[in-house]
Parts: sequence; structure tokens; C-alpha cells
Amino acid sequence: MGWDVIIHSSAGVLALVLGGLMLADWAPWTTHAFSLLMVVSFVSAVVISWWTTSWVRGHFLAMAPIIGIALGYAGYPIGFALAYGLLWLAFAHFVYRGFVPPPKA
Repeated sequence: MGWDVIIHSSAGVLALVLGGLMLADWAPWTTHAFSLLMVVSFVSAVVISWWTTSWVRGHFLAMAPIIGIALGYAGYPIGFALAYGLLWLAFAHFVYRGFVPPPKA
């Protein structure tokens, strides 16, 4: 497994944890840590897609939470919750793709 995949998956899993702490108002720094991990996940998804020339739905779902992060820092607090929800959607898609075989051609 390449470092790009390890970085991408680690950032995503840590973001799931920190995002939950962020929504629970556990600590103020969790919003920034969650946002940073979402940026790392976004950049790594772009890099993986670019290197492998596989712009797949899962990579786009991994990139989508950056929209919520941008909204959150633009002054719309609901943006961070949107980012967390989109992250869960990407994670659910990842789990689903892991259990369902691809269609045969």
C-alpha cells in the first residue's frame, strides 16, 4: 500500500473522530483540526486520482467535504456539520464498495 493511500485513509478516519468531537463542542481546536484533516484528505484524493488517472465517485465524495469547510470558514457554521455529513457519506460509500463486487462487463 502506498503512502498516498495511508495518508488519505488515516486523515479520513481521524477526521471522523475529530468531527464527532467538533459537533459535540468537546474542544474549540477540534474544528480547526477537523478542517486541516479534510484539506489533507482533499489534496490526497486529488493526487491519488491524478497519479492513477482514476477519477472515481469515491474520490469525488472524499473531495466534497471541502465545500462545507469553505462555508464554515466563510461564516456559515452549518458548513462544518455539512462537511462532517459529507465525510460520513464518503465513508459509507467506501464501506459499501468494499462489500459489493464491481459489475461484470
